[in-house]
Amino acid sequence: MQNGTVGASNIPRSSQPIGFPWRILVISIVVFGLTILIWAGMSFGYVPYLNAQIKKVDGQFEQLSGSLDETKQEELVQFYSQLYNIKTLGQSHVYPSRFFDLLERDTYPTVRIVNVQLDTAEKQATIEGIALDYNMLTNQVAALQADPSVETVTLDSSRQRTASDGGGVQFSLKVLLVNTFFITQ
Repeated sequence: MQNGTVGASNIPRSSQPIGFPWRILVISIVVFGLTILIWAGMSFGYVPYLNAQIKKVDGQFEQLSGSLDETKQEELVQFYSQLYNIKTLGQSHVYPSRFFDLLERDTYPTVRIVNVQLDTAEKQATIEGIALDYNMLTNQVAALQADPSVETVTLDSSRQRTASDGGGVQFSLKVLLVNTFFITQ
């Protein structure tokens, strides 16, 4: 101890004054510097690059639209309009042939269809045929009613045919189909 002064080395470590947090300051400066670099890169590099790309695409668009004269442009618009109309008509087109798929799928082998009248506007069909017997006729009606495309089946008439007429049961059915049956989906 010289001159009666107490040195810093004599002060216990726990009572030393806390210094400035240099590590936090250095990390903050580094993060701030990186933020400035990213901002500068975006502002002076990426944004001008995007603007140049937009101008390039606009130039290509102008060149393309300039290459077609007005008559060609009108023809192109008219052609597109026709394609759109065809697509719209195709979506609402009635397909009566779908009914024959239903008949083929749901007709019993022992039932012979002799006449079919189809009304697509009313979504109704009249089927005339000959069944082997009343049991087969009942099975035929049940098969048609079980089809999800069929709303109702009504037996209009039936009569037992004589042996000289070939036998069997002559019948007439009215089949009412669901509303969306004839429209493609």
